[in-house]
Amino acid sequence: MKYFKIFIGIFLLLIVWVGVVVIFNVPERYLPSPISVIDAAIKLKDTLLLHTFATAARIAVSLVLGISFGIFGALFIHRLRFMQVFMPSFNALRAVPPIALIPFFLLWFGFSEVGRVILLTLGLGINVLVASANVVQFPREHDQILFKSFNLSTDRMTMIWWFPRILESILPTLRFGLATAVGIVVVAEMLGSQVGLGYLIQTSRATFSLDVILLATTILGVLTTLFDNLLIWIWSKIVFWRK
Repeated sequence: MKYFKIFIGIFLLLIVWVGVVVIFNVPERYLPSPISVIDAAIKLKDTLLLHTFATAARIAVSLVLGISFGIFGALFIHRLRFMQVFMPSFNALRAVPPIALIPFFLLWFGFSEVGRVILLTLGLGINVLVASANVVQFPREHDQILFKSFNLSTDRMTMIWWFPRILESILPTLRFGLATAVGIVVVAEMLGSQVGLGYLIQTSRATFSLDVILLATTILGVLTTLFDNLLIWIWSKIVFWRK
């Protein structure tokens, strides 16, 4: 039933798309028809898979590194009792859009893949770190009662207690961070890459190939949906006690 509903939703979206094009007689240069997008995919069949794989790989790497940096960074700061020292700075950095840092990374690292990976890791990781730190800094009321009742030192319970608590609470932040990571990947590819869906969008914009742009955007939507469902599935397996 779940997959049937997904199919119905996609089918209705296609109906609306075709209906807008036909009823309002929208020119191809403004809104390509589904047939034009399919033709673009056929024409690019030799390179489209490469661009898609490059973008998917960058998103996957940014998720792994960003999540690891955020969770274990928060636990490390908590273990050293430096939360009050570092958290104001991390909260301030979280307010800076990662896209605004791209010019700096281009100056520091040029067009290398290293700069893109670091930017993606920080763009996602800082949000995860702040969310993880909030779990540690503001424990639930019954947790506080437990600590006081048994006179427990939370600083020495980093992996035993706080790591599972962070995993329980972090999924909404990860799903939001996924959308942020996809946006950063696309912009980074548009500004300094020779392969990827962002690069494909940039080159297609220069030639007014709106069908290719719409194709790349559709693939990005599919990739984001797949990664989002993968995150939910992995989280359900790791946080098994929440079932």
